[in-house]
Amino acid sequence: MKKTKNFHIKILLFLFMMFILTSCSGNADGFIQSDSSALSSEQTSMEGQLIRIDGDEMTIQQPDGEEIVLLTSEKTIFWEGIDWMAEIPVEIGDQISAKGAWSKDESVFELDSYYANLQELKGIVFYVCGETEAFAVDQPDQDYLILPLPNKTELLTETPEDPRSYKYFDLMPNFGEELEVVGRRIDDPFVIAVKLTRLN
Repeated sequence: MKKTKNFHIKILLFLFMMFILTSCSGNADGFIQSDSSALSSEQTSMEGQLIRIDGDEMTIQQPDGEEIVLLTSEKTIFWEGIDWMAEIPVEIGDQISAKGAWSKDESVFELDSYYANLQELKGIVFYVCGETEAFAVDQPDQDYLILPLPNKTELLTETPEDPRSYKYFDLMPNFGEELEVVGRRIDDPFVIAVKLTRLN
């Protein structure tokens, strides 16, 4: 009788453990599926060379050769919504830097915002050309000539200054100034300065 009772207890314990394991396994699978779904809808970045434009769709090719379709909409923001940048359309061969999320079926990448030929530079001014009104900074491996555009380039400074200072209106920097530039590459070796920040 005692052996039978022990046997029944062992059976019950075994069934209970199986129930717990099955429940844990089911919950784990559910968590993974939910997490995967969440990841697919999160905003992420995408870069590649523009190879095709078809209406609201742009196709880019990544370095590994993979082609990805980018879908624009009325809500998509190009170059931070800067009007004069929107007047320079994207062209085949441009390098696209985009943020957005995959569609539910992951067939297209839906754009929230994107840039064309985005170039970020930071360094000390070592060259100024008065004829072309361009300058260059000493960032390694970057041999670009930067073109500030009157009434277009946004001029910023990181340190408080007298509002009458040249730092607030003179787009052409002096030798030795440290600058941070956000620009758009055009014909090599030129970069249009969209934002220019004086750091000293």
